[in-house]
Amino acid sequence: MTLISPAAAPHGSRGPRRRAVRRPLPRLRAGLAALVAAAALVFAAVPAAVPAAAVVPMATEAPSDALQIAVAAGGNGVVTAEPLTVTVTVTNSADSAATAADVVVAVSRTALTTDAAVKSWLADPSSEGALGAPAADVEIAREAVPGIAAHASRTLTVTVDPAAGLTELAPGVYPLAATYATGSDPAVAAGVIVVPDAAADPSGPIGVIVPITAPALTAGLLTADQLAELTAPGGALRDQLDAVTGTAAILAVDPAILAAIRVLGSSAPAAAQQWLADLLALPNSRFALQFGDADLATQIAAGVGAPLTVPTLAPYMSADDFTAPATPTPATPPAATPTPAPEPGTLPTLAALLDIGEARSAVYWPATGTAGSGVVAALRDGGVDEVAAVTLVPSDEVSGAAGAGSATAAWAQSDGAGVLVYDAETSAALHEASAAPGSVTQAAALAAASAYAHLATSGTDRTAPLLVTVDRAATRTGDALRTALAAASSLAGRTAVDLDTLVSGTPAAVTLAADAEPDADRVAALTDFLQGEGDLASFATILADPTVLTAPERATVLQLLGNAWREAPVAFADAVTQHQAATATTLDAVGIVPVSDITLLATAAPLTFTVRNDLAWPVSLVLITTPGDPRLRVQNSTPIEAGAAQNTRVKVPVEARVGSGESTLTLQLRSPTMIAIGPSVPVAVAVRAEWESVGIVVMVTLIAAMLVAGVVRTVLRLRRRAAAERTQEPERTQEPEGTDADG
Repeated sequence: MTLISPAAAPHGSRGPRRRAVRRPLPRLRAGLAALVAAAALVFAAVPAAVPAAAVVPMATEAPSDALQIAVAAGGNGVVTAEPLTVTVTVTNSADSAATAADVVVAVSRTALTTDAAVKSWLADPSSEGALGAPAADVEIAREAVPGIAAHASRTLTVTVDPAAGLTELAPGVYPLAATYATGSDPAVAAGVIVVPDAAADPSGPIGVIVPITAPALTAGLLTADQLAELTAPGGALRDQLDAVTGTAAILAVDPAILAAIRVLGSSAPAAAQQWLADLLALPNSRFALQFGDADLATQIAAGVGAPLTVPTLAPYMSADDFTAPATPTPATPPAATPTPAPEPGTLPTLAALLDIGEARSAVYWPATGTAGSGVVAALRDGGVDEVAAVTLVPSDEVSGAAGAGSATAAWAQSDGAGVLVYDAETSAALHEASAAPGSVTQAAALAAASAYAHLATSGTDRTAPLLVTVDRAATRTGDALRTALAAASSLAGRTAVDLDTLVSGTPAAVTLAADAEPDADRVAALTDFLQGEGDLASFATILADPTVLTAPERATVLQLLGNAWREAPVAFADAVTQHQAATATTLDAVGIVPVSDITLLATAAPLTFTVRNDLAWPVSLVLITTPGDPRLRVQNSTPIEAGAAQNTRVKVPVEARVGSGESTLTLQLRSPTMIAIGPSVPVAVAVRAEWESVGIVVMVTLIAAMLVAGVVRTVLRLRRRAAAERTQEPERTQEPEGTDADG
């Protein structure tokens, strides 16, 4: 066979082309022979006893930075008299296989004594520099891993006897490490274990706060279809409720969810009605979040004097849905007497729609990291019914008796404002555990929570309450949330208590850090929302019931301020743009249909204009007509009743004071309270009043001519008829011969 190079000589020059191709053939044959020999040596080196399927294909060794390793101690990381289970997962994200190596699990003898030390160790194991030195660390397990294929993972579970060096450790928090020792740069994972102090006094209570919230919304209330999906088995709201059932968690409930179910009355989905009954039946202490879990810090940064509320939800309801109120049976007996159901056919009040059961009022929970001294001061006067306002703040925003890096006193006061201080690091670890994608990640987060809680308890009055949260999350499973709540309820050997217990006693004096820099995009969006809301309120004065526009607008604004949008800034920007466009469309729904130039051919005549109403409700308007100069006299004010979704014609009397000329009229719609609706519309009017006299003369002449012609025709017709009658009369009166009078 002859190989032809792409750089062959031109057509017809065969000799040189053959020589150029044939010269390398001996070297090519030699290379192929060497490759075959090398392959034979490789296969010969494979032991005959190893099956072909077990042979790892030849590949470049995976780089160490392509190996991700995670380690977690079981039992929430707490060492007891029972064997300790440690789970290690190694993931190879490279395109080549990782070679066989040992996974070594070790514990440092040097305790971590502060939150900062724990956080630093978990973020970067190399920061401590202790693990890997036999004199400082205790190897508690070693397991051989026979290589990891490309884009694959391997999970190992080892059981460690407490006697394997763990019993020698004093009470405290200790670094745990797992090393995949391959190459000169091994992959290392960091974890922690907690050695409790069995001889210490029993720990005090713990409060665990968990939100019951819906996903981010662009409308004021959840729809029936959304409620059916969210409250059905496997839905986000059903998962949240099932996770807190049977726990002592303190519930932070978004009242907009309950209102969305109640406004539907008997037409609400059965799953939603059951969910509502089950929630109200829970004995857990609770408090209400803002409607839609609206962002408090953004409202305050935008200059809102008090947190925004919904004035009414009546536009969402229909009396037909309340003729036979639904009475679902709760899964558990009710904890307190629920709000009485309204009489059939009557709409429930706003308070009844937003009722979350027996709850403490005036509790505010700003998004984590947004509340400082300014926010707390602004909420200080937000008490309800003589109940003082209480604001939740993280411990890393506090100094004094409760503060970052030290034990946390849950119930405190800052500048006269009541605050509930939750442990920031423990809460962050619990939040991570509740949203963890895998069991090892979740176990590692729970061990970290145990470590932070241990440090928050030691060195202070162990009987003082500790507060933690399992913060808001866009997505998490019910099982993961329940696991996190179960761990939180017994952290550091504590017992979960209700909200009233947390706020009892004398509060500690603390100092709050300044507010964090507000999110400029969210503040700008709220400022625009409030401007649009004001424009809609003015526009809605044309309606018999302005709340059909203003109430859904306020509810929608609060939903768009929901803290759920903080995790989706790009989607939030899109939602803001869409809402701005919807507001502009509504404000343009009523207006004057454009008018072409008008010619006025009389000294006085009505002019006809058309008013457009694209709203779903009838509107009351006043058309203000203003002449451009004194040559026209018009009816200045004309009331209009425009039907829903239709055009309405309006007649405006106009009188010309001159025989001929050019003038203008300015049309402006106003509400009955004289608020301008839409822009003014100019109309050019050409006055040709002298044409009216000419027209009259012409018309009189034509009418006279027609009358004369009619008279002439009538006379001629009568004459012809008379002549005809005279001609026929002798024939009618002549009798036949030979007849007599008797016939």
